[in-house]
Amino acid sequence: MNAISLNNLWSYLQGLSLTASNQRWLASHLMEAAESVEKKQHKAELVFPKIPKDYKPSAKVMAMTLGKLPEGVELEKELEERWQEWTR
Repeated sequence: MNAISLNNLWSYLQGLSLTASNQRWLASHLMEAAESVEKKQHKAELVFPKIPKDYKPSAKVMAMTLGKLPEGVELEKELEERWQEWTR
C-alpha cells in the first residue's frame, strides 16, 4: 500500500468512534496479520538450488550427510534456529 492510501486509511480509522476495547481488538488483529506476513516472507526468502534427478553425491558428501544425529540434538529446535539465522 502506498503512503497516500495508508494516510487515508488512518484518517478513516480516526474518524470512527471506537472504544478503547475496539481499538485494542483492531491493534491485536493487525499485529497478528503482520506477524503472519513476516513469517511467510522470511521463509519464502530462502531459495535452494534445483538438484538434477540424476545427481549422485560423492562418497565424502554422503558420509557427512547420512547417519544418526548426535545424542541430545533437538531437530525441530535446530531447524528453527537455522531459519532465523538464514533469514537475517
